[in-house]
Amino acid sequence: MRKKHNSTQILIPIFCSLFFLSGCVPTYIFDDIMIIEGIGYDYIGNGKIIGTITTPNFVQGTGSGGSQSTGVPANGPMVRTLSAKTYDGKSLIDKFQAEGQMGLQGGKTRLMIYNKAMAKHGLLRQLSFRNRDPDLPRDMNLAVVEGNCREILTSNDYQAQMSVTQYIQNLIQDNSRQNYPETDLAKFLYAYYGAYMDPFMPLIRKQGDHLELRGLAIFKKDRYVMSIPNKKVFLFKMLFQKFNQGVYDMQYAHGKHIALRNVHTAISYYVRNGNSATPDIYAKVKVIGQVRQATPKAISKRTSQSVAKLFEKSLTYNAKALVHQFQKKGVDPLQLGDQVRSFTYHFDGASWPDRYPNAHFHCQVSVNIQQTGISN
Repeated sequence: MRKKHNSTQILIPIFCSLFFLSGCVPTYIFDDIMIIEGIGYDYIGNGKIIGTITTPNFVQGTGSGGSQSTGVPANGPMVRTLSAKTYDGKSLIDKFQAEGQMGLQGGKTRLMIYNKAMAKHGLLRQLSFRNRDPDLPRDMNLAVVEGNCREILTSNDYQAQMSVTQYIQNLIQDNSRQNYPETDLAKFLYAYYGAYMDPFMPLIRKQGDHLELRGLAIFKKDRYVMSIPNKKVFLFKMLFQKFNQGVYDMQYAHGKHIALRNVHTAISYYVRNGNSATPDIYAKVKVIGQVRQATPKAISKRTSQSVAKLFEKSLTYNAKALVHQFQKKGVDPLQLGDQVRSFTYHFDGASWPDRYPNAHFHCQVSVNIQQTGISN
Protein backbone atom coordinates (compact mmCIF):
# COMPACT_ATOMS: atom_id res chain seq x y z
CA MET A 1 0.00 0.00 0.00
CA ARG A 2 1.39 3.42 -1.06
CA LYS A 3 2.13 5.71 1.88
CA LYS A 4 0.52 9.18 1.76
CA HIS A 5 2.87 12.13 2.28
CA ASN A 6 1.85 15.12 4.32
CA SER A 7 2.06 18.28 2.16
CA THR A 8 3.75 20.07 5.05
CA GLN A 9 6.57 17.52 5.02
CA ILE A 10 7.17 18.29 1.32
CA LEU A 11 6.96 22.09 1.52
CA ILE A 12 9.23 22.58 4.54
CA PRO A 13 12.41 21.32 2.78
CA ILE A 14 11.61 23.45 -0.26
CA PHE A 15 11.25 26.64 1.76
CA CYS A 16 14.42 25.86 3.70
CA SER A 17 16.33 25.40 0.44
CA LEU A 18 15.08 28.74 -0.87
CA PHE A 19 16.07 30.45 2.36
CA PHE A 20 19.64 29.14 2.27
CA LEU A 21 20.04 29.74 -1.48
CA SER A 22 18.99 33.38 -1.08
CA GLY A 23 22.08 33.89 1.03
CA CYS A 24 24.24 33.07 -2.01
CA VAL A 25 23.09 36.21 -3.85
CA PRO A 26 25.28 39.24 -3.02
CA THR A 27 23.47 42.29 -1.70
CA TYR A 28 24.61 45.89 -1.92
CA ILE A 29 23.79 49.04 0.00
CA PHE A 30 22.91 51.71 -2.55
CA ASP A 31 24.86 54.45 -0.76
CA ASP A 32 28.01 52.33 -0.72
CA ILE A 33 28.37 51.62 -4.45
CA MET A 34 28.95 53.56 -7.67
CA ILE A 35 26.72 52.48 -10.56
CA ILE A 36 28.50 52.66 -13.89
CA GLU A 37 26.36 54.22 -16.64
CA GLY A 38 28.86 54.78 -19.45
CA ILE A 39 32.32 53.55 -20.47
CA GLY A 40 34.66 55.09 -23.03
CA TYR A 41 37.87 53.72 -24.57
CA ASP A 42 40.55 55.88 -26.22
CA TYR A 43 43.38 53.93 -27.84
CA ILE A 44 46.76 55.68 -27.48
CA GLY A 45 49.02 53.05 -29.10
CA ASN A 46 51.20 50.11 -28.06
CA GLY A 47 48.24 48.24 -26.63
CA LYS A 48 47.48 51.06 -24.18
CA ILE A 49 44.12 52.75 -23.70
CA ILE A 50 42.67 55.55 -21.61
CA GLY A 51 39.46 54.32 -20.05
CA THR A 52 36.75 56.63 -18.72
CA ILE A 53 33.64 55.68 -16.76
CA THR A 54 30.66 57.79 -15.71
CA THR A 55 28.47 57.26 -12.67
CA PRO A 56 25.38 59.20 -11.49
CA ASN A 57 25.99 61.80 -8.83
CA PHE A 58 23.64 61.05 -5.94
CA VAL A 59 25.14 63.58 -3.51
CA GLN A 60 22.39 64.90 -1.28
CA GLY A 61 21.44 68.51 -2.08
CA THR A 62 21.73 71.16 0.63
CA GLY A 63 20.58 74.72 0.98
CA SER A 64 18.10 76.58 -1.21
CA GLY A 65 17.74 75.41 -4.76
CA GLY A 66 18.89 71.86 -4.02
CA SER A 67 16.91 69.10 -5.68
CA GLN A 68 15.72 66.58 -3.11
CA SER A 69 14.09 64.43 -5.81
CA THR A 70 17.30 63.80 -7.75
CA GLY A 71 19.79 64.10 -4.91
CA VAL A 72 21.89 66.52 -6.95
CA PRO A 73 22.82 69.83 -5.29
CA ALA A 74 22.01 73.09 -7.03
CA ASN A 75 24.51 73.76 -9.83
CA GLY A 76 26.17 70.41 -9.06
CA PRO A 77 27.36 67.96 -11.70
CA MET A 78 24.91 65.23 -12.76
CA VAL A 79 27.68 62.65 -13.21
CA ARG A 80 31.03 61.75 -11.76
CA THR A 81 33.83 60.51 -14.02
CA LEU A 82 36.96 58.46 -13.53
CA SER A 83 39.76 58.09 -16.09
CA ALA A 84 42.92 56.01 -16.07
CA LYS A 85 45.48 54.46 -18.39
CA THR A 86 45.41 50.68 -18.75
CA TYR A 87 45.97 48.04 -21.38
CA ASP A 88 43.57 46.59 -23.92
CA GLY A 89 41.60 43.70 -22.48
CA LYS A 90 41.78 44.65 -18.80
CA SER A 91 38.45 45.36 -17.15
CA LEU A 92 38.09 49.03 -16.24
CA ILE A 93 35.92 48.03 -13.30
CA ASP A 94 38.77 45.96 -11.88
CA LYS A 95 41.20 48.81 -12.55
CA PHE A 96 39.14 51.46 -10.77
CA GLN A 97 37.96 49.09 -8.03
CA ALA A 98 41.51 48.76 -6.75
CA GLU A 99 41.89 52.55 -6.62
CA GLY A 100 38.41 53.60 -5.51
CA GLN A 101 36.81 54.10 -2.13
CA MET A 102 33.43 52.65 -3.13
CA GLY A 103 32.34 49.48 -4.88
CA LEU A 104 31.66 49.66 -8.63
CA GLN A 105 28.74 47.88 -10.28
CA GLY A 106 28.29 47.60 -14.06
CA GLY A 107 24.84 46.00 -14.24
CA LYS A 108 23.19 49.31 -15.22
CA THR A 109 25.68 50.28 -17.92
CA ARG A 110 23.78 52.06 -20.70
CA LEU A 111 26.58 52.91 -23.11
CA MET A 112 30.02 51.89 -24.36
CA ILE A 113 31.92 54.10 -26.83
CA TYR A 114 35.24 53.75 -28.67
CA ASN A 115 37.37 56.32 -30.44
CA LYS A 116 38.26 55.62 -34.08
CA ALA A 117 41.80 54.56 -33.20
CA MET A 118 40.42 51.95 -30.79
CA ALA A 119 37.91 50.69 -33.38
CA LYS A 120 40.64 50.42 -36.04
CA HIS A 121 42.95 48.67 -33.58
CA GLY A 122 40.28 46.03 -33.15
CA LEU A 123 37.73 45.14 -30.48
CA LEU A 124 38.51 41.42 -30.29
CA ARG A 125 39.49 41.43 -26.62
CA GLN A 126 36.74 43.85 -25.69
CA LEU A 127 34.04 41.81 -27.43
CA SER A 128 35.26 38.54 -25.96
CA PHE A 129 35.18 40.08 -22.50
CA ARG A 130 31.73 41.67 -23.00
CA ASN A 131 30.26 38.45 -24.34
CA ARG A 132 31.32 36.59 -21.19
CA ASP A 133 30.33 39.30 -18.72
CA PRO A 134 26.96 38.38 -17.15
CA ASP A 135 26.61 41.80 -15.51
CA LEU A 136 26.43 43.85 -18.72
CA PRO A 137 22.95 44.31 -20.22
CA ARG A 138 22.60 43.05 -23.80
CA ASP A 139 20.55 46.10 -24.84
CA MET A 140 23.44 48.44 -24.05
CA ASN A 141 24.20 50.94 -26.83
CA LEU A 142 27.56 51.04 -28.63
CA ALA A 143 29.10 53.82 -30.74
CA VAL A 144 32.31 54.90 -32.44
CA VAL A 145 33.44 58.44 -31.67
CA GLU A 146 35.02 60.97 -33.99
CA GLY A 147 37.40 62.59 -31.55
CA ASN A 148 38.01 61.74 -27.92
CA CYS A 149 35.76 59.60 -25.71
CA ARG A 150 37.11 61.15 -22.54
CA GLU A 151 36.26 64.64 -23.77
CA ILE A 152 32.74 63.60 -24.69
CA LEU A 153 32.06 61.91 -21.35
CA THR A 154 33.60 64.65 -19.17
CA SER A 155 32.34 67.78 -20.96
CA ASN A 156 29.80 69.82 -18.98
CA ASP A 157 28.67 72.30 -21.64
CA TYR A 158 25.87 70.22 -23.19
CA GLN A 159 22.49 71.90 -23.55
CA ALA A 160 20.68 68.89 -22.09
CA GLN A 161 18.97 68.37 -18.73
CA MET A 162 20.27 64.83 -18.29
CA SER A 163 23.50 62.92 -17.88
CA VAL A 164 25.78 62.65 -20.93
CA THR A 165 25.26 58.88 -20.98
CA GLN A 166 21.50 59.23 -21.15
CA TYR A 167 21.91 62.02 -23.71
CA ILE A 168 23.89 59.76 -26.05
CA GLN A 169 21.57 56.81 -25.47
CA ASN A 170 18.50 58.92 -26.28
CA LEU A 171 20.23 60.29 -29.38
CA ILE A 172 20.88 56.78 -30.69
CA GLN A 173 17.49 55.34 -29.78
CA ASP A 174 15.47 58.31 -31.10
CA ASN A 175 17.24 58.13 -34.47
CA SER A 176 16.75 54.36 -34.65
CA ARG A 177 13.03 55.09 -34.82
CA GLN A 178 13.68 57.05 -38.01
CA ASN A 179 16.60 56.70 -40.48
CA TYR A 180 19.07 54.72 -38.41
CA PRO A 181 18.94 50.91 -38.06
CA GLU A 182 18.43 49.39 -34.64
CA THR A 183 21.71 48.70 -32.84
CA ASP A 184 22.80 47.43 -29.44
CA LEU A 185 25.33 45.03 -27.93
CA ALA A 186 23.24 41.93 -28.68
CA LYS A 187 22.83 42.82 -32.37
CA PHE A 188 26.52 43.70 -32.73
CA LEU A 189 27.59 40.39 -31.18
CA TYR A 190 25.11 38.49 -33.37
CA ALA A 191 26.68 39.92 -36.54
CA TYR A 192 30.21 39.59 -35.14
CA TYR A 193 29.90 35.90 -34.31
CA GLY A 194 27.52 35.09 -37.20
CA ALA A 195 28.62 33.69 -40.55
CA TYR A 196 28.50 35.71 -43.79
CA MET A 197 27.81 39.05 -42.11
CA ASP A 198 29.63 41.98 -40.48
CA PRO A 199 28.60 44.29 -37.61
CA PHE A 200 28.11 48.05 -37.45
CA MET A 201 27.39 50.76 -34.90
CA PRO A 202 26.53 54.49 -34.94
CA LEU A 203 29.22 57.12 -35.48
CA ILE A 204 28.96 60.22 -33.28
CA ARG A 205 30.91 63.41 -32.62
CA LYS A 206 30.79 66.47 -30.40
CA GLN A 207 29.91 69.66 -32.24
CA GLY A 208 30.09 72.70 -29.99
CA ASP A 209 27.67 72.28 -27.10
CA HIS A 210 25.84 69.28 -28.56
CA LEU A 211 26.39 65.80 -29.99
CA GLU A 212 25.36 64.57 -33.42
CA LEU A 213 25.19 61.32 -35.34
CA ARG A 214 27.57 61.30 -38.31
CA GLY A 215 26.57 58.03 -39.93
CA LEU A 216 27.37 54.36 -39.46
CA ALA A 217 30.75 52.79 -38.62
CA ILE A 218 31.15 49.55 -40.57
CA PHE A 219 33.31 46.74 -39.21
CA LYS A 220 35.08 43.78 -40.76
CA LYS A 221 34.52 41.44 -37.86
CA ASP A 222 36.15 43.31 -34.94
CA ARG A 223 37.90 46.11 -36.89
CA TYR A 224 36.44 49.40 -38.12
CA VAL A 225 37.14 49.69 -41.87
CA MET A 226 34.81 52.35 -43.27
CA SER A 227 31.84 54.61 -42.57
CA ILE A 228 28.78 55.75 -44.47
CA PRO A 229 27.52 59.34 -44.05
CA ASN A 230 24.14 60.48 -42.79
CA LYS A 231 22.71 60.90 -46.28
CA LYS A 232 23.21 57.19 -47.05
CA VAL A 233 21.82 55.79 -43.80
CA PHE A 234 18.24 55.77 -45.17
CA LEU A 235 19.44 53.59 -48.07
CA PHE A 236 21.17 51.23 -45.65
CA LYS A 237 18.11 50.81 -43.46
CA MET A 238 15.89 50.43 -46.55
CA LEU A 239 17.94 47.38 -47.58
CA PHE A 240 18.29 46.05 -44.03
CA GLN A 241 14.88 46.05 -42.33
CA LYS A 242 11.26 47.15 -42.44
CA PHE A 243 10.71 50.61 -41.01
CA ASN A 244 8.77 53.86 -41.18
CA GLN A 245 9.19 57.53 -40.28
CA GLY A 246 12.48 57.82 -42.14
CA VAL A 247 13.22 60.80 -44.40
CA TYR A 248 14.94 60.66 -47.80
CA ASP A 249 16.05 63.93 -49.37
CA MET A 250 16.36 63.95 -53.17
CA GLN A 251 17.95 66.68 -55.25
CA TYR A 252 16.19 66.57 -58.62
CA ALA A 253 17.79 69.74 -60.04
CA HIS A 254 20.46 72.24 -58.99
CA GLY A 255 19.36 73.76 -55.68
CA LYS A 256 15.98 71.99 -55.77
CA HIS A 257 15.04 69.27 -53.29
CA ILE A 258 12.10 67.09 -52.30
CA ALA A 259 12.05 65.29 -48.95
CA LEU A 260 9.98 62.12 -48.68
CA ARG A 261 8.92 60.66 -45.34
CA ASN A 262 8.20 56.96 -45.60
CA VAL A 263 4.99 55.71 -44.02
CA HIS A 264 6.04 52.13 -44.70
CA THR A 265 9.07 50.47 -46.28
CA ALA A 266 9.42 46.73 -46.81
CA ILE A 267 12.31 44.71 -48.27
CA SER A 268 12.39 41.18 -49.68
CA TYR A 269 15.25 39.22 -51.24
CA TYR A 270 15.60 36.48 -53.80
CA VAL A 271 18.79 34.73 -54.94
CA ARG A 272 19.69 32.79 -58.08
CA ASN A 273 22.87 30.82 -58.84
CA GLY A 274 24.00 31.08 -55.23
CA ASN A 275 26.96 28.75 -55.68
CA SER A 276 28.19 30.28 -58.93
CA ALA A 277 31.18 32.59 -59.26
CA THR A 278 28.79 35.51 -59.72
CA PRO A 279 25.57 34.95 -57.73
CA ASP A 280 22.53 37.10 -58.54
CA ILE A 281 20.99 38.86 -55.54
CA TYR A 282 17.60 40.50 -56.13
CA ALA A 283 16.24 43.10 -53.69
CA LYS A 284 12.65 44.27 -54.01
CA VAL A 285 11.76 47.38 -52.02
CA LYS A 286 8.32 48.92 -51.57
CA VAL A 287 8.10 52.47 -50.23
CA ILE A 288 4.88 54.24 -49.27
CA GLY A 289 5.55 57.85 -48.41
CA GLN A 290 4.42 61.41 -48.01
CA VAL A 291 6.14 64.55 -49.22
CA ARG A 292 7.45 66.30 -46.16
CA GLN A 293 9.17 69.28 -47.77
CA ALA A 294 9.63 70.48 -51.34
CA THR A 295 10.79 73.40 -53.42
CA PRO A 296 7.73 75.57 -54.29
CA LYS A 297 5.79 74.19 -57.27
CA ALA A 298 7.98 71.10 -57.38
CA ILE A 299 5.09 68.67 -56.91
CA SER A 300 1.32 68.59 -57.23
CA LYS A 301 -1.33 65.90 -57.45
CA ARG A 302 -0.88 65.88 -61.23
CA THR A 303 2.89 65.41 -61.03
CA SER A 304 3.06 63.02 -58.05
CA GLN A 305 3.46 59.99 -60.34
CA SER A 306 6.41 61.48 -62.19
CA VAL A 307 8.01 62.54 -58.88
CA ALA A 308 7.56 58.98 -57.58
CA LYS A 309 9.47 57.74 -60.63
CA LEU A 310 12.29 60.16 -59.84
CA PHE A 311 12.47 58.79 -56.29
CA GLU A 312 12.50 55.23 -57.62
CA LYS A 313 15.38 56.04 -59.94
CA SER A 314 17.35 57.83 -57.21
CA LEU A 315 16.81 55.13 -54.57
CA THR A 316 17.65 52.30 -56.97
CA TYR A 317 20.83 53.91 -58.27
CA ASN A 318 22.14 54.91 -54.83
CA ALA A 319 21.24 51.54 -53.26
CA LYS A 320 23.26 49.71 -55.92
CA ALA A 321 26.16 52.12 -55.44
CA LEU A 322 26.12 51.54 -51.67
CA VAL A 323 26.23 47.74 -52.04
CA HIS A 324 29.03 48.06 -54.62
CA GLN A 325 30.96 50.16 -52.08
CA PHE A 326 30.59 47.40 -49.48
CA GLN A 327 31.70 44.78 -52.00
CA LYS A 328 34.86 46.73 -52.83
CA LYS A 329 35.74 46.89 -49.13
CA GLY A 330 34.88 43.23 -48.58
CA VAL A 331 32.36 43.97 -45.82
CA ASP A 332 28.80 42.72 -45.58
CA PRO A 333 26.83 44.69 -42.96
CA LEU A 334 23.59 44.09 -44.91
CA GLN A 335 24.03 40.33 -44.36
CA LEU A 336 23.65 39.56 -48.06
CA GLY A 337 25.82 36.47 -47.63
CA ASP A 338 23.30 35.07 -45.17
CA GLN A 339 20.54 35.77 -47.71
CA VAL A 340 22.47 33.82 -50.37
CA ARG A 341 23.00 30.95 -47.92
CA SER A 342 19.30 30.75 -47.06
CA PHE A 343 18.32 30.49 -50.76
CA THR A 344 21.06 28.07 -51.84
CA TYR A 345 21.00 24.31 -51.40
CA HIS A 346 24.39 23.01 -50.20
CA PHE A 347 25.73 26.56 -50.01
CA ASP A 348 29.49 26.80 -50.55
CA GLY A 349 30.36 29.02 -47.61
CA ALA A 350 34.12 28.47 -47.83
CA SER A 351 34.35 30.29 -51.18
CA TRP A 352 31.85 33.03 -50.35
CA PRO A 353 34.43 35.68 -49.31
CA ASP A 354 36.01 35.34 -52.78
CA ARG A 355 32.67 35.37 -54.60
CA TYR A 356 30.98 38.18 -52.65
CA PRO A 357 32.79 41.06 -54.44
CA ASN A 358 31.68 39.64 -57.81
CA ALA A 359 28.03 39.05 -56.92
CA HIS A 360 25.48 40.87 -59.08
CA PHE A 361 23.17 43.00 -56.96
CA HIS A 362 19.82 43.85 -58.58
CA CYS A 363 17.52 46.34 -56.91
CA GLN A 364 13.94 47.25 -57.78
CA VAL A 365 12.30 50.08 -55.82
CA SER A 366 8.65 51.04 -56.14
CA VAL A 367 7.48 54.30 -54.57
CA ASN A 368 3.87 55.24 -53.89
CA ILE A 369 3.33 58.85 -52.83
CA GLN A 370 0.07 58.96 -50.87
CA GLN A 371 0.11 62.61 -49.93
CA THR A 372 1.88 65.59 -51.47
CA GLY A 373 1.15 67.94 -48.58
CA ILE A 374 0.34 70.67 -51.12
CA SER A 375 -3.02 72.19 -52.02
CA ASN A 376 -3.78 72.58 -55.69
